[in-house]
Amino acid sequence: MNTADNNLTQGNVFRKLWMFTLPFIGANLLQTLYGMVDLYIVGRYAETADVSAVSISGTVISTFLMFLIGLSVGATVIIGQKVGAGDRSLHSVISTAFTLSLIAGAGLMVIVAALTVPLLGWINTPEEAMKGAVSYMLICSIGYLFQSVFNMLAGILRGMGDSRSPLLFVGVSTVFNIIGDIILIGICGLGAAGAAIATVLAQLLCMVFGMIYVRKKGFSFDFRLKSYRLQKEEASSLLKIGIPVALQEFLVMFSFIVIAGIINRFGLNASAGAGILDKIFLFATIPTFAFNSSISAMVAQNIGAKKQKRAVSCLLYGSLLSTLFAIVFFLLGLLIPEKMVGIFTTDPGVISEGISYFAGYKYEYILCSLAFCINGFINGTGHTRLTLINNVVSTYVIRIPACIIAGIILHTGLLGVGYALPAASLVQVIIGLVFLFSGRWKRDVVSAE
Repeated sequence: MNTADNNLTQGNVFRKLWMFTLPFIGANLLQTLYGMVDLYIVGRYAETADVSAVSISGTVISTFLMFLIGLSVGATVIIGQKVGAGDRSLHSVISTAFTLSLIAGAGLMVIVAALTVPLLGWINTPEEAMKGAVSYMLICSIGYLFQSVFNMLAGILRGMGDSRSPLLFVGVSTVFNIIGDIILIGICGLGAAGAAIATVLAQLLCMVFGMIYVRKKGFSFDFRLKSYRLQKEEASSLLKIGIPVALQEFLVMFSFIVIAGIINRFGLNASAGAGILDKIFLFATIPTFAFNSSISAMVAQNIGAKKQKRAVSCLLYGSLLSTLFAIVFFLLGLLIPEKMVGIFTTDPGVISEGISYFAGYKYEYILCSLAFCINGFINGTGHTRLTLINNVVSTYVIRIPACIIAGIILHTGLLGVGYALPAASLVQVIIGLVFLFSGRWKRDVVSAE
């Protein structure tokens, strides 16, 4: 594959960033549809307990998946900086990256399957939803094997400056996932288990299609078992950059499991309502997550090319565009919250709880938009330990205690939790800006390894 065709160090910064980000937005939109289609079809053809089961267990599955995504960011940064510096000797990095991700995927499959029942019990899963949640988690844990390969492949391609191919892969699997949901949930009536089966089969297809596609395009790795090897130096660099991101992604998502446990104390309607709002939030922040990833890749190439001013321009333009998207969804949440929640359910109790949660939760859109762009920039420079510290502090010192105080101690329920959540993103923005203005991000981390 020709990395010269995907050079992010030249040309108009605004146009380059926007065109590079569009496929990210498309891919994130399609990936979000995985969960939203599951929830929509389950909500229309199954019981409220199944909606709660998919929402709760889906959060747990996504939490552990974040570890794999975080590892792939390490590959994006390492390869991006190598490409930016003109280094085309990427085979050993790629081989090591796939080997590490496959080991992580297999490990997660075993761990999540073994801890399914204890985890669901620990987060106070409603009794009515427990059976469906267990089935969903056990089936979806198999998908970690397929997700490990696909996410690493996507991370590598993005480091090379190719954001279009991952969009194609996800598009094919999303269509298959929707068809599978309609058959297994709508026709066969399998509920949460049917949603999980459709999702895992779609993930398998996504992986296989991606492997075949890149090989035909001349990708240097052939995906044969003998090609999976660990090179000590490459593994050290990938883990140095990737582990902090993997940990931060996991810990942040794990905090939402803790928060889900808090919310589940308020009853089944609250659990279902919050689950729906979380899906809406994922949809609304698709551009935010896209700019986080595109900024990381584009900054990595420009840091490798010693173009620090251009890297800063990526952050500024990305923050501007991401915030504009966030404002649009913030206004929708402000003006028509009941209609947005009502897309997924007709249960008046669930809608009422969802509206209460939305009252404060909508402010998270704007603050999260800024925080993610800043974190994307810092990750692209290779200083992933800083983003780890930032996320841990904002999450475990601010977010969780604030939710406990507001939701439980002050007895405000979902309304209080919704207002408590944006505080963590505000702290992230402040810490990130302090680091940026200090100039410490200019220190070369990757080459120093």
